[in-house]
Amino acid sequence: MAIVSCDIKKDAIGANDDLVVLAAKEDRDDILSLLSIVFNDTLLTPAPEPFYNVKFADPSSYDALKTQTNLIIASIGDYELNPATKLVRNLLGKKAFENTLENNPIVLSRDQFAKNQLFMILSGAKESDIREYLLKNGNSIKNEFDQNFDKKQSQYFLESKRQEDIESQLLSDYGWTINLPWGWEMIRNNPDSNFVWIGQEMPFRWMAIQWKDGNHFSEEDAIDIGDSFPQTYFKSQQYNKEFLSIDWVDYRNDAAYRLSGLWESIDQAKGGPFVGYLFYDYASDKTFYVTYMVFNPGGRKAFYMKQMELFSKTLETKS
Repeated sequence: MAIVSCDIKKDAIGANDDLVVLAAKEDRDDILSLLSIVFNDTLLTPAPEPFYNVKFADPSSYDALKTQTNLIIASIGDYELNPATKLVRNLLGKKAFENTLENNPIVLSRDQFAKNQLFMILSGAKESDIREYLLKNGNSIKNEFDQNFDKKQSQYFLESKRQEDIESQLLSDYGWTINLPWGWEMIRNNPDSNFVWIGQEMPFRWMAIQWKDGNHFSEEDAIDIGDSFPQTYFKSQQYNKEFLSIDWVDYRNDAAYRLSGLWESIDQAKGGPFVGYLFYDYASDKTFYVTYMVFNPGGRKAFYMKQMELFSKTLETKS
């Protein structure tokens, strides 16, 4: 997997979770199958929703689409009449093109035609050759796309205009703070129960932070949260026990229990995905539960959940 970086000033366009793939129509079924090896994670919403959306286009649209955020040119074989193969050969040159057929079928380039762009060429002599390579290297390839997503979202979602007055007040009152983007509102602020709930509409996104003094970090604590947290703090919500998962993960450079699955309203027909992290912060001697959820019926949810994952990790404490 070759990675090249070029310094171009204009910004990439298009959604951060779209993969724009230029490929010949006769290759698209095979290419979609190959890409599914790399981009294989989905969100239970409750219907599975992919984190990345593959959008095919004709290779003749290369000039119009060359500054897309995630651009992939894919070809299989060395057929002169295949427009994607011709495009790959022209872009790479004869020697580099032959190397994709004989050795490395993936070329990755950052900022190739625009800032914050990830550009990938997928080219191999046979579908089976490419598949074998992706089965071995798919995780590292996907990591490049995930890092690019995080970088762009951090710039436009977390580093843009923020509500610094509220952030400072949280730090003063509670000894912790979190990046609060413009447009997010304080829904509930309960000092007596160490609970803060913030949110934004269109679509509905919510994040809640609850904390306790001392170390309350154990599997039993995580199970108890799964059983009772939403009813206790949101009143009209619960976690669907059938889809609830509790996993041991790294979070903010801390060990954490990750709760994930579906939340649902107790008295209404609505719900959606949620993620929560239980962790102990040594610096402040506090145990935190940070959770976020989305309600967007009929609309995308995976994008907003990935966005809010970054948001949640901006939490900082003072000792």
